[in-house]
Amino acid sequence: MTLRYPLGALTGAVCLLSSGALRAQIHDYDPLVPEVVLNTDFTQITPAQGLPYNVAGGVFVFRDVRIRQGVRVRGVGSNPMVWIVTGQFVVEGELSVDGGDGEKASLLQAANIPALGGLGGAAGGRGGNGSPSAISRSVFGEDGFGPFTMAGVGGGGGRIACLAGLMRGSGGGGGAFTTVGDPFYLTSAGPGTSFQQQLGIGGQGGLGVSGSANRSLLGGRAGLPPFNDSRDDNDFVGIGVDLSSGQPVFGELSFLQGGQGGGGGGDMSFNANCSTNDPFFANDARGGGGGGGGGCLIIVAQGAIVIGPAGHITANGGDGGGGEQAGSSNQGGGGGGGSGGMLVLASRTAVALHVKGETYANNDYDFSLSADGGVCTTGSFGSPFIAGKYPPNGQPNSPAYGSYYDAAPLGGFGGMGVIEIVTPFGTNADGTNTILDDGILVVRNGNLVLGAEKQRFLGWRGYRNAQGIRVDDFGVPLPTGRTDGDIRPAPILLPLF
Repeated sequence: MTLRYPLGALTGAVCLLSSGALRAQIHDYDPLVPEVVLNTDFTQITPAQGLPYNVAGGVFVFRDVRIRQGVRVRGVGSNPMVWIVTGQFVVEGELSVDGGDGEKASLLQAANIPALGGLGGAAGGRGGNGSPSAISRSVFGEDGFGPFTMAGVGGGGGRIACLAGLMRGSGGGGGAFTTVGDPFYLTSAGPGTSFQQQLGIGGQGGLGVSGSANRSLLGGRAGLPPFNDSRDDNDFVGIGVDLSSGQPVFGELSFLQGGQGGGGGGDMSFNANCSTNDPFFANDARGGGGGGGGGCLIIVAQGAIVIGPAGHITANGGDGGGGEQAGSSNQGGGGGGGSGGMLVLASRTAVALHVKGETYANNDYDFSLSADGGVCTTGSFGSPFIAGKYPPNGQPNSPAYGSYYDAAPLGGFGGMGVIEIVTPFGTNADGTNTILDDGILVVRNGNLVLGAEKQRFLGWRGYRNAQGIRVDDFGVPLPTGRTDGDIRPAPILLPLF
């Protein structure tokens, strides 16, 4: 059974910790095997002391939790993954609710066999299938799903190329969450339809170079964000405080939820026939599957939450798969990327973040916390060859990257998720011009960083003033653009009341 945890569930968990009602919990969690998969619908979990026991609903209650270096704990299932800890929560390895990757279309003459979309992470939406119909020609790739299996809200499916001369189906759209596409990606969309995937839209079908008029087959639409008002600084769950104005900021989300799946890529008719009744439709070239949406992961701790020097906590969207041939999307369109999901870290003591290397603004893509959107990856059969979202760590994108990615109808980028860090109010003792981050300890190479250096690695964007400018507690404008630090996307900082 899928459970929708409302905002009050997070507040209730904090109150339980404060009251001491859970202090009698004696178990610790310290897995020693390299890979642990915990299903939030129903799973068996093995504590550090005692016998294994069953957990239903995705809420895991322990005293201390340690995920060692070399250990990966992964959350799947239809419910959010919620950890309630009376002691410390230490991540030296990896804790993940990432969405699954969509299938690359590697089979030939198999349009009656769907290219499967990736599964969502815990409470994330599934990616749409490429070539979804097993009994007739697929006119569209399947739309991606939202959290809680919501249909019709994820990235739109690509279209079939069934007219003479088109030759390539269009790409599926990326799922959306707090953004549509990735507004602060290394390379921006060009004029017209060129590299519209960065905006979350699937690549145009048809022949020709990026942006060519011959690329006339519309790509799948981007996913539909779950927000109604025009503000972008309240796209979270919980209650914030804009210290510059002294006003509360109520998050627009009322439920804990994961991200959306990307749409499946469009097929290419083998005989330039648009009829859905063609008995030989299985000979069509398939589109790829969409990536699954990143999941929802909540950690509420009385003690410190520590992300160690090699530790990572992720709710990334899965990548869409390339279409035929062999995943190159030179015939079938690529699947759209899944959107990032939701991470919430709430501690009554501190959140200690050991940052890795440099910041995103300086081309470092190794993030301690991430709810990043997926892209469309291809096989190595032909150009373009896309192995992942970023170039090698530390390197910028080539100026021609957008045209290269869009050389074939690849799927749209998944949108960014949301990351919230919740700690008690401070006094601005760290010199960052906000009292919301005093409970966050940023450590680099074993040294505590403060002031401007801490601001740089957190990348907090503040709240918008009456002029629409994001400011800190004192009304000072904050940097804009590609300013994410070691957290992607930039975090929402909330007070723990």
